[in-house]
Amino acid sequence: MSIGIRPMQPGELDEIARLWCRSKQEAYLPWLAIEATYSFEDNLGYFRDTICVNHRVWLAERDGTVVGLMAQAGDFIDQLFVDPDHQRAGVGTALLAWARGESPDGLALHTFRRNSRARRFYEKHGFRAVAFGVSPAPESEPDVRYEWRPEP
Repeated sequence: MSIGIRPMQPGELDEIARLWCRSKQEAYLPWLAIEATYSFEDNLGYFRDTICVNHRVWLAERDGTVVGLMAQAGDFIDQLFVDPDHQRAGVGTALLAWARGESPDGLALHTFRRNSRARRFYEKHGFRAVAFGVSPAPESEPDVRYEWRPEP
């Protein structure tokens, strides 16, 4: 089963925001307590008014079902989430391959330091930790900046 990548369409906002919420909860709970305080309406508003406005949102699709998403602005990946039922099946890898095609000179992203699964995933795909800091409020969670550069 191959994975296709395509742009998100405006009529898919609700469905994609739900996938994003499920995936964030799987990744962040219970250690990121603030995540549990966000309602679906809070998340939908942020996705619509911030992510969709400032990024290109790419969807990973398998057999007509959206199984992952990535929000990218230039060489920066702001969001990369895979539906929990489709993790470890090449979806994230396909999204990263797409991002590399969009930004062949390099990519950057941030993830929370405690998100060990994401950190292992990015390191497996050639990303290197280049800076440590703290994410902006309201999370204010220790984070790490990763970068990928093509081999010379």
